[in-house]
This record gives sequence, structure tokens and C-alpha cells, in this order.
Amino acid sequence: MAGELEIENISRETIKPSSPTPNHLRNFKLSFLDQIAPVMYTPIVLFYSQNGDSDHPGEAAKMCQCLKTSLSKILTLFYPFAGRFKDHASIECNDDGADFLEAQVICRLSDIPRQPNANNLRTFLPIEIESMEAVTNILLCVQASFFECGGMPIEVQIIPHPEFLTASVFPPKDPPMLPLPFPPGNCKTRTRRFVFTASKIAALKAKAAGACVQQPSRVEAVTLLIWKCSMIAISKTTVRGCPRLSQATHAVNLRKWTRRPMAANCVGN
Repeated sequence: MAGELEIENISRETIKPSSPTPNHLRNFKLSFLDQIAPVMYTPIVLFYSQNGDSDHPGEAAKMCQCLKTSLSKILTLFYPFAGRFKDHASIECNDDGADFLEAQVICRLSDIPRQPNANNLRTFLPIEIESMEAVTNILLCVQASFFECGGMPIEVQIIPHPEFLTASVFPPKDPPMLPLPFPPGNCKTRTRRFVFTASKIAALKAKAAGACVQQPSRVEAVTLLIWKCSMIAISKTTVRGCPRLSQATHAVNLRKWTRRPMAANCVGN
């Protein structure tokens, strides 16, 4: 697909829970991990092909209404996502709701390659990942977009803080800790996608093995390669005669490492 995707916004509205949140659940405490996590949206885009008469003029409206109804019911169960941040220690579950947007994609689903450009995929997102709305406004945003062929991508952006279990496992700090810094939206950023075959990863693991780490994991081996290449590139530039400071971060699943077992389907980390 040549050029950038063009998406036309049609509507935006707030969807509230189908039932009010009980008073005893109105204040949701964040865990220590939630407090230090960067406040940003975690996005997911799900693509659906045309099904039957999904390109019928009235079908899009019916699907949108079905999604709105489902979202309203879901917010009753996952009530923190209909609330707002009160401070760095809690979420006020005030039923303010989540945002639902409808948009039109000016192309066909078949125009999207199987391995699309990451920057093109960001076009589907209704809110920038690093948007300040993550701090001051909604915790959950859903967008239903429609291709000219009748196909539909559903975009979900969520603040993955409410974990529902870990405030007792990782008690919050008092006073609350400030989140870790994250590059602001006006910084120049690049997104790249690397594909490694199983044989290449096996070769990387063998090459990375040493006295300190005899059996490196796949993540460790690939991270080592990317970090090594990054450092070679960075070494060619300096800031006021000094090497540029660099930082690497990983999202890690901590569920299986806690003493108190955490459900695999709990929200957040």
C-alpha cells in the first residue's frame, strides 16, 4: 500500500456503565507498580473482514450500536475503566465512562499489507499513545472504523493500571511515587519491526552464552543484539562532547513470579 492511510472521523461519544458502581467500590487503590508505571495508552487493533451483508448501508450503524451496548455492559464489570485518576494513588470510579468513536477508512481492507508499516497502524488509533488525556481524562477508548469494502478494524486503547489484585501484593507508597518519565509526544521517535526466525534466535542464544549467562533466553539474546547495534550507532554521536545517555525498557509479565498467585486473565501486569 503506497502512501499513508486516510481516516475520516465520524462521531465521538461517551459510553457509561449500564449499572452504577456501588459506593463501596468507588475508590480503587493503585498498586506500587501502577504508581511507577509510565502513564500511557496500550493499544490493540483487531481487523475483521466483511461478513455477509456487512457492506449494507445500515449494517455499520447496527454494528456500532451493538458495540456500544456491549461496552456499556462490560464497564459495569470492569468499573475502574469508567473512572478517572484521582491522584497517583487511586482511581475515582465515578462512572464518567469510556470514549467510543466511529470512523471511515478511505481504502479497502485488502489494501492493508500482511506486515503493515507500524506508523500506518498508528493512524488507526483515536488518541496518541503518549497523549496527556491518559493523565487527565479517559482510561479506555474504543474506535470502530469501517473500510470501503465492509471490513472493520476495532481499535482499543487502555491505561493498563487497574490490576484488581496487586494493591495487596504490591502495596502503594504513601506519599504516592511519581511515574517513571516517558518521552513526551513531541519527541522524535521511530518504530521498527524485526522478525527473527527460530534458527536465527537459536544462533543468537549460542553466541550470547557465556560464563555469566550460560543459557540466555530468547528475549535476552535478541535484546543484546539490538542494544549492541544501538550502542554502535550512538557512539558515533555525542552531546557536548559526552556520550549520549541511553535507556532500554522491557514490559515484563510478573504474574508467575509472585508468591501469591495471580490469575492469568487479571487486568494489567
